[in-house]
Amino acid sequence: MRKCYQIVIFMFLGCVLYAPLSWADDDGRIERLEQEVKELRQIVNQLVGENQSLRASVADRGTPSLVPAIVADEQAAPKLGMRGFGHVQYDYSQSDHSNDTQSDTNHFTTGGVDLFITSKIAEKINFLNETIFEFGSNGQNILDVERVLLKYDMEDWLKIAVGRGHTSLGYWNQQFHHGTWLQTTASRPIMCRFEDDGGILPVHYVGLEFSGILDAPGGSLSYVSNVANGRGTIADEVQLIEDDNDSKMMGIQFTYEPEALEGLGVGANYLHDAIPDKAGTTDRGAEIDEDIYGTHLFYLADPYEIILEGMVIDHYNHATTLGDKTVGAYGQVAYRMGKYKPYFRYDWLRIADRDPFFGGSVEDEASCTMGLRYELTSYNALKLEYRYVDKDGSIKNEAVLQSSFAF
Repeated sequence: MRKCYQIVIFMFLGCVLYAPLSWADDDGRIERLEQEVKELRQIVNQLVGENQSLRASVADRGTPSLVPAIVADEQAAPKLGMRGFGHVQYDYSQSDHSNDTQSDTNHFTTGGVDLFITSKIAEKINFLNETIFEFGSNGQNILDVERVLLKYDMEDWLKIAVGRGHTSLGYWNQQFHHGTWLQTTASRPIMCRFEDDGGILPVHYVGLEFSGILDAPGGSLSYVSNVANGRGTIADEVQLIEDDNDSKMMGIQFTYEPEALEGLGVGANYLHDAIPDKAGTTDRGAEIDEDIYGTHLFYLADPYEIILEGMVIDHYNHATTLGDKTVGAYGQVAYRMGKYKPYFRYDWLRIADRDPFFGGSVEDEASCTMGLRYELTSYNALKLEYRYVDKDGSIKNEAVLQSSFAF
């Protein structure tokens, strides 16, 4: 390309040198021609330089970029938001055994770090990820992806989410996730424990969620519904990649909040699933039908906090005709006094003797919990909690001092 530019210049100069002699007498015209030649040289040099820069740029990249222009536009790309929660605590436990002996344990522990990543992809499309970094009992590092949701906000009465989230089972499971700073207490109710912590409910799902708020006489009616993979073959298994049977878990929950008494809500929920027939090497003979019925009531008007919930889990095995109902419930009250918030909760769980799914893996349990929460700062709370636990006749006294925080 540079040689082309040089040929053009030489041809132009040749025309100038061999022009009619009458031009030589015209000094003004010669000066103009010399000025034009000078400007032409400058233009050619500039083009040559730009050509060399372009060649070097292409060589560095290898091939031209095929990324759409909108991705390269930083102002158009979705922004990420991040929040985090965590806690550290000291635990003391005294157990009374059936042989009239006692054992005491105490230790410090970290509750892991719960990270939230959110992004507004479009006007009505949002993304949520909740990932927990924690430590196992043997000190190993554990990374748990608890929620991954892509949510489409169609209208107030219809929002559709796809991914992994929390099932439509009661008030606590919908309102509180793994960040303990959000809840008043240091511990979750017995029946609302997570699957990997001995919980009895299918707390998480992988599938679809439909939710929304509707106008209702004298108030509003909100709903949450799931169509998702069901339970795995054991209670703590969440089917992430595939479903062991063709049946899908289906659940729905309604909550009515009257305008006449702000902060009051009352609701009910129902969930149906078919649990696979095999548990490891054990063949149950047939799938187990699971039906969960629940109701909840809450009153949250500062300084008062009242939460009541109850669940009935009905399991039935068609092959053995074994079936019975497991029942769980709790009631929690709290009252805020400035930065202090004393609270009390009673938990009760009765596992059916003939339950074909839990099968002795879960024990009856009842507990009384009392504690005090102190807001050290806007995003750091200290909680002192005492629990009296009766687990299938074995008595345990537990004390917890917890510092929970958000960042």
